[in-house]
Amino acid sequence: MTKPCRSEDVILRAAFDLMAEHGVSGLTVDAVAARAGVGKQTIYRHWGSRARLIHAAISCLGADDELPDTGSLHGDLTVLLGQLVRFLGQSDTGRVLPSLIDAAERDPELADLRQVHIAQRRAMFEHVLRKAIDRGELDADVDLDAVTDLLNGPFFYRRLVGRRELASSDIDPVLDLVLRAVGVAHGVDA
Repeated sequence: MTKPCRSEDVILRAAFDLMAEHGVSGLTVDAVAARAGVGKQTIYRHWGSRARLIHAAISCLGADDELPDTGSLHGDLTVLLGQLVRFLGQSDTGRVLPSLIDAAERDPELADLRQVHIAQRRAMFEHVLRKAIDRGELDADVDLDAVTDLLNGPFFYRRLVGRRELASSDIDPVLDLVLRAVGVAHGVDA
């Protein structure tokens, strides 16, 4: 977490640091309160549950992400994938995300919050793809879910499975390959 995303930043920073050190399953509200120098009641007053605290701490990593409007599919997807590369490239993300996925399998509230976050991120890709359909850059019958998976998958795989660092130079090869697969020739960049 490189920048504050709300006034309770010290608590969210403590939660994220503890997740990086001990995993999501090892995070306790007591430990966060002690590290942040606040009472447990302060944490519960702001977030209501351990799961909501975890979700807020992880969500802060992408707090500045915005929906792009560059005027082209390639440009918009480059921006979205750049946001993803920055998110995955932040320190400790490679340790926290696998731990979150594991913990969400056992905690229904955390699983629901994780799904909400995923749906929000996927909606950004769907919006960009639908704009491209409206502009005639993409066929109307394209499978938006599949294209979103194809665009995002390589970055998560490289970072979380391959444990490779990501760079912005990784974006164009993946983007060009996926766009060619769905029948979009690279060359119109806004």
